[in-house]
Amino acid sequence: MNKTLLLSALVSVSFAAAQKTVTLPWSGAITGPTSDAGASYGAGVEDYCKYANAQKMLPGITLNCVTRDDQYNNANTQRNYEDFVGNLNAPVFLGYATGGALQLKSVIQETKIPTLTASYHIGIVDAPDNTYTFLPVSSYSENIVALLEYVAKKERGAKVALIVNPSPFGRDPVVDARKAAERLGLKITDVQEVGGNNLDNTALLKRLESQGAKYIINQNTAGPVANILKDAKRLGLLGKMQFMGAHYTGGEDLTKLAGDAAKDFIWATSYYLYDEGNQPGIQLVKKIGAQYKRGADTIRSVHYTSGMMAAAIAIEAMKRAGANPDAAGVYRGLISMNGSKAFNPGFAVGPVTFSAKDHIGAESLRLLQADATGNFKAITGAQRSAMFQLVHPMK
Repeated sequence: MNKTLLLSALVSVSFAAAQKTVTLPWSGAITGPTSDAGASYGAGVEDYCKYANAQKMLPGITLNCVTRDDQYNNANTQRNYEDFVGNLNAPVFLGYATGGALQLKSVIQETKIPTLTASYHIGIVDAPDNTYTFLPVSSYSENIVALLEYVAKKERGAKVALIVNPSPFGRDPVVDARKAAERLGLKITDVQEVGGNNLDNTALLKRLESQGAKYIINQNTAGPVANILKDAKRLGLLGKMQFMGAHYTGGEDLTKLAGDAAKDFIWATSYYLYDEGNQPGIQLVKKIGAQYKRGADTIRSVHYTSGMMAAAIAIEAMKRAGANPDAAGVYRGLISMNGSKAFNPGFAVGPVTFSAKDHIGAESLRLLQADATGNFKAITGAQRSAMFQLVHPMK
């Protein structure tokens, strides 16, 4: 071997020895219930992680990008968590389902692994056992309270009904919604639980109509909401009732399923949308999606953007941890994201800010309304709900 080749080989060996491998894991529903959102979310995590490697975002570190299907099964989520933390030494965990996040809360507290979830259930960051759990964006509860504030401005004293998923994901915001409605002078006439098998909602909608409910707020996934909207159209209730919903109810995932029945649906979310191509974060979503050859439906889904957001937050925290991004360093990196050091990857309508006491990242949200073509257009600017902080003070 000549001297040039020998030097090149030594440099390569030295570089390889200097590189560390750190696992960035996600466990979520690529198949099974709610996989219509989970598959795109997982793709966003995976692609942003691979992009971070390609861009050498973490000098001296190669990310081991692992996305694993838990089929929306809490037992699978727990097994994945134990493997990620126990065998792959992951310094951070990206989760998905509300049930899995709540089940793991005390385990996360014990193992001290910073965790970001795709569930924006406020109970995940409520005390106790909340030191290491973080929400990337505003909670479902704040989404719904913001929608109630919108209703109160339109029609004080209005009657409102809630339709929620029959699960912790659906039920938890009801408590805060009731408190907010009372303060806002609104009347909640009914709370109904509806799952994904709601193929005929005639009785439900007639019941709400008989109660005089004019505003119907949904805390669910897009599928059950789409079925309700199609039945409301069939019954001639669109226009008589204003349908609304929190983050997982809306976006193109809803309009694909509901068609023109989604017209005028009002949606609360913290994320920018695919059609907002002037936003740097959306430009990056399109670039990465094309680079990794994702289908158009995946790239256009808000859940693809959401997955990128979670991965971006975790990688930024690793970057702030320095050369040895262990769990303690990642935690310090997360809680440093405030003030002049807030993190703004451009995927949401406000910066990500965390501290030891503040575990909700991008707290701003907007209300958007679907037009006749199914596109959602912003009807408010980026804002926070003023009432939410009164009905649900964080500890």
